[in-house]
Parts: sequence; C-alpha cells; structure tokens
Amino acid sequence: MKDIRDIYQEIAEQRAELASCILTRKERKETQARLEAALAEAERRRREDMGA
Repeated sequence: MKDIRDIYQEIAEQRAELASCILTRKERKETQARLEAALAEAERRRREDMGA
C-alpha cells in the first residue's frame, strides 16, 4: 500500500504534467486517467482515516 504522501506527490506530478507538458491526445487522456485514479484513492484514504 502506498503511503498517503506518495498519493499527494503523484497528484502533484500529474497536475504539473498536464499543465506544462506538450502531450499527445492519448498521453493527455492517460495522464488525466492516472490523476483521477490518484484523486479517488486519496479521497478513499481520507474517508478511511476519518472513520478510524
């Protein structure tokens, strides 16, 4: 299981890549999907921590 800091680092990296890199449509779609998955995982962990 990834540490919560890893998730937030991954989110930051994906956002930076989307904001500043020249990507093909396919790369942009893949990066956006990874970002959405990381955001969902961070939210899941946040809820899990609040419930614990």
